[in-house]
Amino acid sequence: MNSPTIRTLTNEALEAFWRVVADHFPQAETGDLSPWADITLQTAAEAAVEEWIANNVPQPNEASQAEGAKP
Repeated sequence: MNSPTIRTLTNEALEAFWRVVADHFPQAETGDLSPWADITLQTAAEAAVEEWIANNVPQPNEASQAEGAKP
């Protein structure tokens, strides 16, 4: 199975984020965000996703080391 790229994964997560925001404000007619806010949010979200993966998803070499470790 191919893993999504950080950017693809982040975009999917941000789409879900904005759906929740929009659901709470049905009177909104557009989804405008300033370019600077958009870039800042995208960059911060990508960094957070990357950090989350690094901290929570065992890497292949870590898993093999853990399997070979003696109790």
